[in-house]
Amino acid sequence: MRLNKVQRAAYELIQADARFLYTLVDMSQNASNISSNYIMMCQPYIGIFADGAEQWCKKLGLKAPLFNEQEKNYYDALRQSHKLLEKTYSEYANLLMSKLAESDQYFYSIRSLREKVFGYYNVGTDLFNGEYCGNTILGAAYIPMPLLSNQNVSIMIKDLSVIVGELAGFFGCKAFAPYLYDDKGNTVECKDFHFFNNCPLKEKNELGVVLFSILCNINYATVFIENFFLEEIPQKFKFAYLQYYYLCDFVNELRLTKGTNYSIDDALQNRELRNCLAHYGLGQYLEEKDIIETDILKGLTVKAFNLDYFETKRQLFKHLLNLRDQIQTNILA
Repeated sequence: MRLNKVQRAAYELIQADARFLYTLVDMSQNASNISSNYIMMCQPYIGIFADGAEQWCKKLGLKAPLFNEQEKNYYDALRQSHKLLEKTYSEYANLLMSKLAESDQYFYSIRSLREKVFGYYNVGTDLFNGEYCGNTILGAAYIPMPLLSNQNVSIMIKDLSVIVGELAGFFGCKAFAPYLYDDKGNTVECKDFHFFNNCPLKEKNELGVVLFSILCNINYATVFIENFFLEEIPQKFKFAYLQYYYLCDFVNELRLTKGTNYSIDDALQNRELRNCLAHYGLGQYLEEKDIIETDILKGLTVKAFNLDYFETKRQLFKHLLNLRDQIQTNILA
């Protein structure tokens, strides 16, 4: 099938995501000096790729792999997890606290003799060069199936992942080398804690967990993805922007419901751009004259803000890191 200019741009953005997933596989097999569950924090974006690529191909009549019913339900739910911050504060807080309670109950039940004496851990965290970039409570909130006390979970996820590899292969992920990453000059590690007896939070309560998870999300995009991957890849902007888009409204709700004074500049909040990044639906926003083939995002930021990719990204990261710094100052011990 011959693609028009807009469809070709969308194809190349999907292909870039396929290449990113291929890089994650390469990292899991070959990267050194990394021991975190960085792939768990990427689950929402894997869902966006799988669900979006399958739907995009179906709409164009391309002969790509198709979901069965189980895969469709799983990846639709996984994709939805990128917008957990669209929930109300109460809904989001209840979700995180329920996952924390499940984790605490599980690890309490399997305590060793030593842990009964000295204490046990119930939350794992990911750090990149000392910055918190993920935690197991968020990971559990992302995955649309029980993880703890589920003996078959690894087999189930492995089976469900086959279709993702097939879709990535359809978009020619192996025609390119994996994206370059620096696993020698950076330290990626895990640290376990007990929330709240022995944890890095000054704010040892529900609000602290919510804010810590926001901090981890921001750092995952702006610190880990930005610095671990050496090339300027679309995922650096995409992951950060999707967090930013929902944070703009969530931070406002935090002020109203919890009386906080956190703020974020919402000048870049644009629904059409969000839709293009979350659905690959460029045709609903861009015309052929808008496409900039040499641009990392094919002209999306120029259309949305009349700013090139790099200036938009600079402003985006500035807004996110400003919020991160506000939170970090208040909650980390």
